This record gives sequence, C-alpha cells and structure tokens, in this order.
Amino acid sequence: MLEVALILLVVLAVLSVQTNTLRRAIVYLCVFSLLCSFCYLLYQAPDVAIAEAVIGCTLSTIIYLVALNKYKVFRVYYIIEKPKDPISIIQKNALCKTLGNYSYEKELELDIVISDKSIEEIVNDYPYDVIVQHNVSSTTIYGDKSNYHFDDLISYIDINSSINVGHDYIVEDEGDSLL
Repeated sequence: MLEVALILLVVLAVLSVQTNTLRRAIVYLCVFSLLCSFCYLLYQAPDVAIAEAVIGCTLSTIIYLVALNKYKVFRVYYIIEKPKDPISIIQKNALCKTLGNYSYEKELELDIVISDKSIEEIVNDYPYDVIVQHNVSSTTIYGDKSNYHFDDLISYIDINSSINVGHDYIVEDEGDSLL
C-alpha cells in the first residue's frame, strides 16, 4: 500500500508541474498534500499527518486560490483625448472588443477604467497592467517590462485587431540606488 501511495505522489508531483491550467495545478497540489498525509499515517506519524492535512491541503490551497483570483484581474486604464469624437468612439470600442477577446482567451477578468488622468499620475498612484492612450492621430499602449501579459497582448492586437496600435514600455525605478 505504501509503494502505491509513493508512486502516486511522484505522478501527482509531475502532473502539478506539467499542467497548463493553474486551477488544475492547485487541485493536484491539494491531492498531493492529502496523499502525503496518508503516507505519514502509514509511517505511524499521525501528528505530522494532521499538520500536513491542515496546513498543506486546506491553508495553502486557500492561499493559492485567493492569489489566483487576484492575479486574474487585468486592469486597463484607457486615456482618451476627445471622448465625444465618433472616430475615437469606434476605435475605442474595437480595441475594447479585442482586449475582451484577449482576456477571455487567457482566462483573465478585464477591468477597463476610462480616465482623464495623465500617464504619470496613473503610474504613480493606481494599480495598472496596461495603459492605453488614445490621441486624435494615434493609439499607444504602455506597459511594464515585468508584466509578461504585455508582450503577448501586443502580439495579439497586431494579429487580431484592425487598429494600428503603437506600444512603449514604462520604466519604473527599482528603488533606492547605492551611492
């Protein structure tokens, strides 16, 4: 019985690392933790088994799921110069539809915030993933180099959108510098 449990531990460890879906990986890790606590019971260590079941299965699974839900929100700040211009409205709707399709494919929750603030204010004061600035002549998407969705979004827009969109990186300070 112990050998079967240990083999299942290895299989679940490989499955949890190799899966592409984060929710499925969390489920595999939860089952892995339960199987670990079962192995501890087989080794006659019930106190360790209870601790593993409580901490490894329930607590860490809840923390993973909360972090996953927070990670899934994709916040886009949309700065538009002339909100009443019909061409601007058409381009905004087309770009928002493309952003919606992208977030649907990536299993993200899209949160579009229409703003009249400057890029500097948004970068300094608000949490964002992408900032879209729409002028009369051009549309530019700004993103951070640490956001791995940004490059993927630019590629997606180039392929799937009829709007010509430029892009640029926002460089943030890394903190205090040494003298």
